[in-house]
Amino acid sequence: MGSANATHLIATYCVLLALVLTGPNGYAGLDSPPSPAAAKSAAKTLTLESIELPSGTKTSPAVIEGYLGLHAGDALDPSQLRDGIEKLRTSGLFESVDFYTRRGSERGALILVLELEERGPGLRFGTGNSDLDGWYLIPAELSLDNLTGQGERAALQWRFGYRLTGVYAHYLRGRNPHEKVLWGVRANVHSLNQVYFDEGLEYAQPTVRGGLDFHIGRKLGNGFQLTAGLEAETVQVDSTGSVWEDDRFAGVRRDDEVPFEDLPTAIAEAVGKYERAAWRVDLTLDRRSSRLRAGTPESGVWGRLRLEAIRQKTIEARAAERDERFGAASLDFRAYQPLSTGVLAWSARGAVIGSEAFFPDRNYLGGLYTVRGFPSASLSGPGGSRGLWFSSLEYRAALSGPSAQPRVAGSLFVDAGGRGEHGETVAVGAGWGLRARLFDDWYLGTDVAVPISDSPVRESFHSHLSLGWRF
Repeated sequence: MGSANATHLIATYCVLLALVLTGPNGYAGLDSPPSPAAAKSAAKTLTLESIELPSGTKTSPAVIEGYLGLHAGDALDPSQLRDGIEKLRTSGLFESVDFYTRRGSERGALILVLELEERGPGLRFGTGNSDLDGWYLIPAELSLDNLTGQGERAALQWRFGYRLTGVYAHYLRGRNPHEKVLWGVRANVHSLNQVYFDEGLEYAQPTVRGGLDFHIGRKLGNGFQLTAGLEAETVQVDSTGSVWEDDRFAGVRRDDEVPFEDLPTAIAEAVGKYERAAWRVDLTLDRRSSRLRAGTPESGVWGRLRLEAIRQKTIEARAAERDERFGAASLDFRAYQPLSTGVLAWSARGAVIGSEAFFPDRNYLGGLYTVRGFPSASLSGPGGSRGLWFSSLEYRAALSGPSAQPRVAGSLFVDAGGRGEHGETVAVGAGWGLRARLFDDWYLGTDVAVPISDSPVRESFHSHLSLGWRF
């Protein structure tokens, strides 16, 4: 916590204590101040009389109160106020959040005065990651958040990663704590090099995807949320692939072309253009703490169950035309527990998809987001697998700087995973990682791991560049 925050909290506590001890006429007839026990008892009766906002504030008072978790008439204590202010600061709606307090119109009443600087439209820089695409940079984002003052999120982004480049746009409503219903629209067009392994060599198959996604949901309380969505997209798989990494033993170099006739069967059968529509239902649980330790949630759990029904129809094909319907399901769980000066973080994921799915939608094992110590997708065949599971256990701790958001953080980890319909192929890796905070909450780092089980490639360890934590 910065010195300015500490000063405000001390000042607020003093005001709260003064309100307890004094009224408009000193000690209200007492010859001496109340005892500490009496002051503590009286502090429980403090109430928030009102919240004052700067003139011209665009953001709805309901949105602000939702993040604060405070409303006029609520009981108030310093820790509750501190947590509410921190949620406002991390909401992403404001450039700066400051506050002070003053006495209300009655004894024991408090007026909270907020000093807010709202964010306007602007160009920004960011980072992100996803299950399919791995990490990526956002070199340019036109942010249009909170245009109407309802806390909505809207942006146009250019994403660039080591396998991906594309343009994304979204409009999201209902992300604020006080709102029960949420909905959103996303659109994108991007190209992706789908990496796969064949006989120990690493290849990439260029794929272009573009589509529109709509979802609507409701917060159920106690951290649960139910969401339904529909996604329609067009997928085009190139007729030629390429070598992704040099291999002097095999006599191939990166970017060497792989013609259609030399593609693995599982890749060749997907070459062409097809339409894909997916209906999904998500049940999500989020009880992660807003407090950080080593740049990661200090405690709590997060989980998601996703069920999908997918239709895939060929428009143009180099192989046979297909019109398939199949299902998919995944379960993702993450937990965080304080341990000594760091955090013990655990994640587990399982997924299964119908046998009719083409390779871009199938499950691949190995790499930064599954089992480290192995190259991406190296533990699966060219066409991926129907079933997949993996789990990771990490200990994360600050090495330099503040405990919550250190300048440098480190981790020790072990990963395990399996693929196949029954998870019959199992792989294990273990290693260490470093993260350096460059600015705000933007972390750049690396994970280095050794394969404990058999590896399909000739290397004693494998390193992965990372933006942020894996989970």
